[in-house]
Amino acid sequence: MDTLIEKSIINGLVFSSYEDLGPQPIYCFPNYLSIKELEQINNRGESKNILRLSLRDYTQISIKNLTLLIGDGSILNNSDLENYRYFGVIPYPDFNSTSLTYFHFIKRDTDEFPVATAFSILIDENKRAFLYNNMERLKSVTSEFFETFDKELSQGFKPQEEIIHFFESFIGKLIEIENSPTTPFTTHRKMKILFAGLDDSGKTSFLLSVDRKYSKLIGLKPTKGAKVSSIEALGATIFLWDLGGQLSLRKKYLSKAQIYLYEADLLFYFIDIRNKTRFEESIDYLKNIKKVLKSFNQDTPIIYVLSKGDPDTLNLPEIKSNIENIKKQIIDNSNGNKTDFYITSIFEVFSILRAFSSGISKLSPNRELIRHNLSNFSKETKTYLTLLLSSDGLVLADYSSPESKKITHLQKNDEILNIFELTAPQFAILFKIFSKYKAIPQNEAIFKVTDSVILFKKIKVSEYDMFILFLMKEETQKEKINERLPDFLNLTQDLLLRYIS
Repeated sequence: MDTLIEKSIINGLVFSSYEDLGPQPIYCFPNYLSIKELEQINNRGESKNILRLSLRDYTQISIKNLTLLIGDGSILNNSDLENYRYFGVIPYPDFNSTSLTYFHFIKRDTDEFPVATAFSILIDENKRAFLYNNMERLKSVTSEFFETFDKELSQGFKPQEEIIHFFESFIGKLIEIENSPTTPFTTHRKMKILFAGLDDSGKTSFLLSVDRKYSKLIGLKPTKGAKVSSIEALGATIFLWDLGGQLSLRKKYLSKAQIYLYEADLLFYFIDIRNKTRFEESIDYLKNIKKVLKSFNQDTPIIYVLSKGDPDTLNLPEIKSNIENIKKQIIDNSNGNKTDFYITSIFEVFSILRAFSSGISKLSPNRELIRHNLSNFSKETKTYLTLLLSSDGLVLADYSSPESKKITHLQKNDEILNIFELTAPQFAILFKIFSKYKAIPQNEAIFKVTDSVILFKKIKVSEYDMFILFLMKEETQKEKINERLPDFLNLTQDLLLRYIS
């Protein structure tokens, strides 16, 4: 096993479980060493391509991982533990390593309740971009591995020498990915986001709005070919491909998909909701794009942008019918996969930022784990709704409780989140403006809304500013929030710092 690890970018594997004595490393590769053995290896200056850790070191990793999953332990009372599945990118500065960690619960015949586990693929911190750039393949291989391995553990944990062949086979698959990576190796994560749709469907206007270049919207001309720009966001370089929608160009993108569609991390697909005559043409183009992505074995997330939903026309019967029509067609062609729709308008720029924010968040392997911890924090503090935002007002994670329906008089949690996700960036911008002119003496603001209260707080995560918004019943809950907030931030800091890269 050590020989395989030494040949790989992977420098260690550790499988941990929450046992009677707390988080414990169950299987460690390479095996842990005594303090004396570690001193001898360091004195000899042996290869650094492989982790050499003590049992205490592996236990430290196990504690950090499983604390992210179970928090204060209250989650263990949940009846749906076997359906918990999370991935996260976790740093371990003490060991100059970063991991892609898989969190889930397993059911053993010897236990009454499912057992919390965490499995980490460890690599050198400076090579962590390998995890991001090959994320989907690594997640797929790991999930498949545990579909089989969990059955081996049904009678309890076996000695490491009896199960080592499973991990040897697993690391062999990781080496295959390493030898044919999704993208060339780099120390900095690079992502490719496509903006596609028919001509005049609102792609370029969307991008300009995101970039806040509003003056360029007047007299906008069609994009000729693929226009590529880039932005630096959350520690990564994001390349934005604005694919012109004229018929000749669409044929070009499909025929030369290896250039235009290959290695796409995210796709924004645009449909003009006012132009019903082109719905069929747009759906056909979407089907062709999906067919190409499938041929590349790419599970590229898609955000459907229903553009030109301007406030003065959105409630017209014709427009409502168009929206219902196009949603139905897309859902019918999604094979049961979740569909994310966003109605946008250049006259309501926050609707565009909300759609963009939702898309960016899909690029983070840590999003669901952050949301999991945000949910636990919100339940502890009995808040109806919580939104975590970047300094630019992008929504990083959200939580909405069943009780939020009662005070907002909305029927669905999604509707409630939509409203607050739409308005949250405005809070962030107003907060920064007022703070600049010292109109806000503290790093928080409170807004009373009929029978509820909105608390908006500026928080610090390492050296980065972020915001958090709470919808709650009464202002006195602020004391509980302030009491529990440091623990929540301490728990999720590493996840937030590795949100994208």
